[in-house]
Amino acid sequence: MKEIGWIEKWTLRFAVVALIFLAMTGFEGILMRTQLAAPTALEGFESTLNAVRIVDHEPTQAELFYAMMTAHPIVGIYGFAYMAVMGAFYFLVPYLLKKEIRHKKLVPITFWLQTGGVLLCWLSGFFGLFNSLYTLYWPLPVSFDRVPLVGTIPFTIGAAVIMVNILLFSYNTFSTVLSKSNPQSYSIWQFLRAAFGISRLMKWLGKEDKNAPNLDYNGLPVFIVAVARGSIDTVINAVVLLTAGALILVYGIATLLGHPLNPLAVDALVYKNWFWWGLDMVADGNVLIYTAGVWYLLIPLLTGRRLVGESVVRTVIMVDLLVSMGVWSHHLLSDQVQPFWMRLLSGQMITWGEFFTMGLTIFASLMTIWKARPVKFTPPMIFVLGSIFGFLIGGGAGLTQANVGLNVILHNTQWVIMTHAHTMLLTGLSMVLFAVIYTLVPILTGKEIRSRALTLAHFWFWMVGSVLMTYVMGMAGSQGMLRRMLYPQPNPYQPFLNVAWVGGILMAIGFLAFLVNIVATLGWEAVLGLVVERKRPAEAAA
Repeated sequence: MKEIGWIEKWTLRFAVVALIFLAMTGFEGILMRTQLAAPTALEGFESTLNAVRIVDHEPTQAELFYAMMTAHPIVGIYGFAYMAVMGAFYFLVPYLLKKEIRHKKLVPITFWLQTGGVLLCWLSGFFGLFNSLYTLYWPLPVSFDRVPLVGTIPFTIGAAVIMVNILLFSYNTFSTVLSKSNPQSYSIWQFLRAAFGISRLMKWLGKEDKNAPNLDYNGLPVFIVAVARGSIDTVINAVVLLTAGALILVYGIATLLGHPLNPLAVDALVYKNWFWWGLDMVADGNVLIYTAGVWYLLIPLLTGRRLVGESVVRTVIMVDLLVSMGVWSHHLLSDQVQPFWMRLLSGQMITWGEFFTMGLTIFASLMTIWKARPVKFTPPMIFVLGSIFGFLIGGGAGLTQANVGLNVILHNTQWVIMTHAHTMLLTGLSMVLFAVIYTLVPILTGKEIRSRALTLAHFWFWMVGSVLMTYVMGMAGSQGMLRRMLYPQPNPYQPFLNVAWVGGILMAIGFLAFLVNIVATLGWEAVLGLVVERKRPAEAAA
């Protein structure tokens, strides 16, 4: 294996920890699937954990289930997805710009802060029973008769650490892109004007700014354009969720000090809109823009062909950013207190704009592959195609529910969270992250992926398992099964739950095949060397 450089080593470390978090969130998912399908099967396991939980009562089945459900997306999104993205971008952004990362000291800092923040949130749910659900709907997080105070405070501190760390990562990324070693550098204001298309709009209006940089970021690679624009959503997401977490923390500390605050002082609907506007920057901003950028990078790299419509997709990325600013009301389509015009305009009409931009993105990606025939189906290419398939079916489910009428029926059911959200995350986003790992491992280490058979096993078990689980639970949702709901026995949706449990196990087998393949490729010594620094022979002799 070739000598691994400093930034390459940190990229691999981010990837290793991201995969550990994926294993954790998968384990949690299987526990929840088991608890839904066979509630008594985990009694012995839960009794053992209750001995070390820091709560003053015997937890109910519901408390355990909702605590796990609250921690589950934090570990999956901010542990697996964000750690993988951070590691990949720390290598790819400087690599494509032919420069070093601007602030190298921030790389290990962001690694440890993200890891620590995610673990603190997980511990708060697993041992402190923080169980206000991933939505953190007001005033549920500060109803300390229902949500334990002992879990609330460390959870919000962990969430704050994550959000501050994301801002540090975004700062480092922006600093690298904007550094003066570019042929033509940007100020922050010029960067934002270009990102939102203001310079282009002024040109159309006949008021062109002669001093403005190139409208498409001075000919930067399309991937860098996607990172630049997607990171704006990243910053907004972090700021909004940081303020929401700080608000919960203030209420928690006040209660701890014996001076509880009135939760009715905060308007629940205003909070809900603020919270979803920020959170949606991950779901409908980062996921779509970052994913598109990765497709734009990997597909030309894997096919050896220039991206079809490259000049057009730069505009598509800009439109994606604009659309992401106004789609949050699709999370509130069924909330009758939400003004109807907002539900119709933001929740339905603007949301439909995402399907035009994603459709153009998929068209450009698939047309590039089509024109490059014959195409070699390498591990990254297989997973890129799998991710496109995931976004197609998950996006189609989203289009179905982005309707003021249909959403009343579908919104609070398993259809939304499984057929739409989990398909996008598991079949779509996870597969594109696997594609990145399969691409970067040979580049960073000089070693080709060891076993094609294990690669195919990973792909098919993960694909079949994720689609089976999400589709079957979506069918249960269409029959009326609610999300965020622990059903008593006998469960009327038992057949659906049994099949979904099988889907989860298939995914676990696929993930295990992936881990075995990666370890076989790199060797245990190399993998452990990413965690434990080894002294070189010369250093040891000294």
